[in-house]
Amino acid sequence: MIKNDNLNVMFQIGNYRINILKFTYECQTWNTPSHAHSSNSYEIHFVPEGKGTLISNQCRYDLYPDILYTTGPHIEHQQYSDPDDPTYEYCIYLRIEELHNVKENASEKDILTPFLHYPFWYGKDCAGLRSTLEQIHEELSAPGSAATVMLRALFMQFLVKILRNYAPDSNAAITYIPIPLVKAYILIEDSFLLEYNTITLKELSRRLGLSSRQTSRILYNRYGKNFLQKRTEARMAAAVTFLKENKLSISEISARLGYSYPNHFHTAFKNYYHMTISEYKERILM
Repeated sequence: MIKNDNLNVMFQIGNYRINILKFTYECQTWNTPSHAHSSNSYEIHFVPEGKGTLISNQCRYDLYPDILYTTGPHIEHQQYSDPDDPTYEYCIYLRIEELHNVKENASEKDILTPFLHYPFWYGKDCAGLRSTLEQIHEELSAPGSAATVMLRALFMQFLVKILRNYAPDSNAAITYIPIPLVKAYILIEDSFLLEYNTITLKELSRRLGLSSRQTSRILYNRYGKNFLQKRTEARMAAAVTFLKENKLSISEISARLGYSYPNHFHTAFKNYYHMTISEYKERILM
């Protein structure tokens, strides 16, 4: 087992600088809580042994030997390990920075495009990643400056093998999500989180540049809910926050949530939580 959180291995491909910041190899006897990474940040996971479950994009994915998956910027994901056959996992955390005003190697110009275009990718390794990762594992324990040079070469080899898996003719991919869809998900989440009281299907569709029918299809495919159900979910989450703060009257909460009358809020709350507001406060918040 190895965990190195203080790497700083850098190399350049085309007009991008890649900085490898973390490398771990460990048996996952715990469950990883849901989390996401910031802009330009990526986590690459490879499972050489064991079984588990990945949850991302509201979907479940099986983890088993030779499964490879990448989670890029703003991709929520969590992982569960089978207690009877826990997953062993290599995990590499890296950042990619676009460089400007640098002399570009024409042969490397578009080599990273597939990787950058799919911030979520899940498939079965077809490029022999295991051997490269085992070599990296060994070199991290080797002393001297020569190990640093070797690590740079091995991490570059590792990334090239990732790109080979991404190639359409590799047949490695099982599923992936392109950037435009990820951006749509972020816009949807922000709209419901910040504008639960005013957002309409028409306005959300306009922001996405889609028809109402296309927007409804995205909502159902991702959340299993239609627009009204998703908006109600957002309103009810906000309602609980206001009730916990205990600073506003029910009428004021109702108005902030976008309900015309308090009795409409009472009805919606009871239908959603299967108890009245008073019962919820007594049973859950007290």
